[in-house]
Amino acid sequence: MEDFVHSQGVIWLPHILRRLSNRFVEACDQVFEEFGLIVPHNAVSVVHFLYAHGPQPVMAIAQATTQSHPLINSYVRTLKTLSVAQTHIDPADRRRTIVSLTDLGLEQARALLAARDAFVPAYRRLMGEADAEVFEGLWRLEAALRERPFAERVRAERVIKT
Repeated sequence: MEDFVHSQGVIWLPHILRRLSNRFVEACDQVFEEFGLIVPHNAVSVVHFLYAHGPQPVMAIAQATTQSHPLINSYVRTLKTLSVAQTHIDPADRRRTIVSLTDLGLEQARALLAARDAFVPAYRRLMGEADAEVFEGLWRLEAALRERPFAERVRAERVIKT
């Protein structure tokens, strides 16, 4: 049976990107335990960032990972529940929450780094098999969307057509 989304063309770009993301996420859910990982796939960047930079305010994590402050707060709550991270109020600015890794969090960060030895070649091999070296192109797309949001681009096309 023909893939309906594929048959519709580029209009479904967000859908196919979501499908691909879901496949990678499902794979992470399947294999993380094999690597001794309890960190949820969506919080991996937070753990890596804290491991690389030490304790950080929530806003700094959000800026560094280009994710929203509320989203980072939800990841931090999850990481705290798992005893991977801990928080304290910044004594210099009581409005700021500082996040740090616990001993378990440090172990998880090291396990995540070790998992790269399997994940990176698997991603590269997949891109090679599919003849789709998309990694750098995806970063360029993201940068272009930061420069000019997609909604603005759609509105401009609508004006051109009328």
